Amino acid sequence: MAIRKVLVLFGGVSTEHVISLRSAFNIIGGLRRAGYMVQCTGIAQNGDWLAYSGPDEAILDGSWEKLAREQTAGQLPVPVRSPREFVTQFHAQLPDVIFPAVHGINNEDGTLQGLLELSGIPYVGCGVLASAAGMDKLHAKIIFKSARIPQCRSLAVTRSEIERNPHKAASRVESKIGFPCFLKPNNGGSSVGTRRADDSASLVEALKAVSQFDSQVIVEEFVRAREIEVAVMGNESPKTAIIGEVRTSESVEYYDYEAKYFKADGAEVLVPAELPAELATKVRRLAIKAYKALGCRGLARVDFFLERDTNRLMINEINTLPGFTPISIFPKAFAASGVPLETLVKKLCQYAVAEKKARSRQEQI
Repeated sequence: MAIRKVLVLFGGVSTEHVISLRSAFNIIGGLRRAGYMVQCTGIAQNGDWLAYSGPDEAILDGSWEKLAREQTAGQLPVPVRSPREFVTQFHAQLPDVIFPAVHGINNEDGTLQGLLELSGIPYVGCGVLASAAGMDKLHAKIIFKSARIPQCRSLAVTRSEIERNPHKAASRVESKIGFPCFLKPNNGGSSVGTRRADDSASLVEALKAVSQFDSQVIVEEFVRAREIEVAVMGNESPKTAIIGEVRTSESVEYYDYEAKYFKADGAEVLVPAELPAELATKVRRLAIKAYKALGCRGLARVDFFLERDTNRLMINEINTLPGFTPISIFPKAFAASGVPLETLVKKLCQYAVAEKKARSRQEQI
């Protein structure tokens, strides 16, 4: 199947809406340079889906929504009878591939992927199951444990536990994990809602704060470690890019949302990471193992902790729709591996078509 038209979805009802806009801008540029006709549909923060045909720069600065609403003002909605027709609401011609340039809840947790599956149109990235399991950190940990991939010590605390008796919940964390510890929402990404706790008082406060982002809070031992990230691409026979590393500055306690995207001196991305050859081979092997264990397709970024004192390697998490911003490791690592952005997005579209074909089956007897 020749790919000519690619529909890029961006935005979304998510705490990572702004990051999606940055990713989309770069992906659209890459697709255009690859020779594809690009169609755009934006998802506003209130949940509205809007066709957009204005300048790419308006996506980057957020003004796309106003332009899109002006373009569609007064148009009567057409009755929709299927997810496939839902797509044609926004564009007269069906795309050959859909490229979700979105992040976070409702976007990379299997929800959107379910809609795209029902549309029958090939889409870039992991399917429903891998997307849902990758976003749900607790389930991902269960899968990684089954695959015997080393992890740091952790436990889950529910929002109801915290609301009922925050001090009791904190006491359980203190006895099982100790201090310092790291807290994050079970579902989420881009380090949104993360906290560190160093004592009982800060732990109670952190539990209350993080539980506002999700009904389950994951608490992990705080590991003094290097953050190693591996970009992976492919379907049944995935390949890794040159390994990257995120190095935070001394002014940053840990790699949170602010340090990641809004502090100029918060962190630097190193590609390649400085690793001995034997250790780099191990990192790549575990990244592929995690990718396959979760059932990933198309692309993912697998993140590891490398403990500074012992060189103990532990998987942190897997991101099934990694960022494509200018500072994102996924495109940077593949560019350093000889795969520029326009080639990268082209390959990802081809993987989407190949996966759709591989999963096709006879539906009627």
